[in-house]
Amino acid sequence: MPYKSCSEIYICKHSQAGYPHLPEVMRKILAGLFLLFLCSQAFAQVDVETRRTLTVQSGIGVARSDESPTAFGFYWYNQNNYPWTNTALRVLFAGIFADMELSCFIPSQPTTAIGFGAGGGLFIDSIEPYERGKQISTNSFFGDLVNARVFINQTIPNPTPLPINVRGTYAVTKSFYRKTGDTKGFDIPDNFLTQTLTAELRLGGIEPGLTAKRGAELYISLDANYRDGFDGFGLSASHYPANSMNQHAYGSLSGKIPIGPTVLYPKLAGGLGNDIDQLSAWKLGGNLINLDPYTYTIHGYYTRELYAENFALGNLAWTFPICEEHGVTGNLYGDWALIKPPPPEPGEYHNYLGVGAGVGFRGPWKSNWLVSYGYGINAVREGEHGGHEVSLAFEKKF
Repeated sequence: MPYKSCSEIYICKHSQAGYPHLPEVMRKILAGLFLLFLCSQAFAQVDVETRRTLTVQSGIGVARSDESPTAFGFYWYNQNNYPWTNTALRVLFAGIFADMELSCFIPSQPTTAIGFGAGGGLFIDSIEPYERGKQISTNSFFGDLVNARVFINQTIPNPTPLPINVRGTYAVTKSFYRKTGDTKGFDIPDNFLTQTLTAELRLGGIEPGLTAKRGAELYISLDANYRDGFDGFGLSASHYPANSMNQHAYGSLSGKIPIGPTVLYPKLAGGLGNDIDQLSAWKLGGNLINLDPYTYTIHGYYTRELYAENFALGNLAWTFPICEEHGVTGNLYGDWALIKPPPPEPGEYHNYLGVGAGVGFRGPWKSNWLVSYGYGINAVREGEHGGHEVSLAFEKKF
């Protein structure tokens, strides 16, 4: 769970180390495209709905901002009983990145599925940290990865309308790291292999996308990670603590509740980590929505500005109609987070508050759009409190 920032667009060139050196904005956009669809791997259930969906979200800090534009998107193909009966195929494509997952239902036990998946891409595991609203470019570095995984998913019979799914996953990930043109006085991680065991429980579910109007979900996940060949990283004079093993525990409770013509969307979430560093930390901040675990929304902050070893988070969104004929809606947001950052930051908890507003509308070819503004109450910008973030989201279902 890692990544971040950028500026001008140049033709691809090479650094002194001989690696392709894409412009900062392009790197962030490309990494975001893949990372967004990696988020969809955390479903803890086999998705059998037919989907052909194109999704893009973009955000940028304005007024005293040190953040460059970010863009995140993918094309999502999902098909049940394909390529064979009793199988389900999911493919996500985002330019130079790709990921696929094939689930096979056991004929004698159709509530049980086993499967495998694989994916990979560039700039996915990059680190570009901020300190008091300023990007620390000298401590930034690029990270690429490839992964493969196998899983078993069990749907538990339930008399309520809310399905219960339990999932166990074993994954192997190879990470590759390289310096940026600005990395100075900082030792980057060696390339290493990570083995991960994950257990997930999901009760209910909320339809992905911008326009879902009802749903309820309880989600719990536990994971344990072992890094083979990991030797730490950090300032050349003083490395951060190096941990070959780390663990995460995460839980969330959310619901989309229709109240007359309006929809109330409350969410409570929290995570605990053990032996966490910047690479394995949760990332919070930004106006982008429904992208867990890539980033957790706090309006008015930079996208993935805040790193967390432990955190608690509350989000509340209210959507109300303005002009139903054209699908125009108003949206109000309120967010709160309590965060303990990972080393090398002091292990002290800090509160972060954000508020926001947005307008959604239906565009050409039955597309859906959302334009939003967020104000980060505790965000530090040039020594003063108050951060401003704007974002644009697009979704088209085919």
